[in-house]
Amino acid sequence: MKGKIEEKKKPKILINSVPKSGTNLLVQIAKGIPGVFHDQKIFYHSENYLEVLNIKPGEMVSSHIPYNEDFSKQLKSQSIKQLFIYRDLRDVAVSLVYFINDKLHDHPLYPAFQKRILTFEEQLNAVICGIELIGDEKNNKYGIEQYPGIFHEYLPIYKWTVDPTICSLRFEDLVCNEASKDREILKIIEFLWEDLEYLELDKFHLLDILKQNINPEKSWTYRKGVAGNWLNEFTLENKKKFKENAGDFLIKYGYEKNNEW
Repeated sequence: MKGKIEEKKKPKILINSVPKSGTNLLVQIAKGIPGVFHDQKIFYHSENYLEVLNIKPGEMVSSHIPYNEDFSKQLKSQSIKQLFIYRDLRDVAVSLVYFINDKLHDHPLYPAFQKRILTFEEQLNAVICGIELIGDEKNNKYGIEQYPGIFHEYLPIYKWTVDPTICSLRFEDLVCNEASKDREILKIIEFLWEDLEYLELDKFHLLDILKQNINPEKSWTYRKGVAGNWLNEFTLENKKKFKENAGDFLIKYGYEKNNEW
């Protein structure tokens, strides 16, 4: 029947991402594929990320797994396709501060944000630079006494961009405009099916189906979902701290040409 894909030809999909970079946007796109299901989440700080290797055709899992060359080879050997999404680290930092305050109350920084790091500027600097936890703040479920800062925490995940066997996507390209979104989703379709004759749907028809499945408001992590919001939130002090900690990072990943931003 038209629109159905043979079981064995359904892709095995790993949605991997930098946190706060459009994970659920990418999941919604992939869930639009006929026959694909998503009922498992594997967190990047867990020991069980190798469970990804057991997924079946048509199954999709999402995670925040740091780059690992051996794991990449294992994914390839199991015919698991990785869709990886990342975002401007400045927007990630801003989104994380809001997320910690509003919803992520088990984050190690939440107690500090409630009692001693009270302004948004200070909280953003804590996320950028890292801080020593004090007193009861150390009684967190992760057992950490120091938050290392977002650059050091997330850099190992960004390193997936060097892997030629995956499909790397920038969040900004998926939300910039319709033409850019279409290009990125077509890139996903062509990555998941190397031979398009396996599809019983025309790729442009499938493109429309995947786009129709996007509904950001259904995600509990959704706040604004826009690119460049850091411009409205960063103070001069935040800019200074970010440049000191991760300025060259923005140049390397194509978000700035130099440190004069």
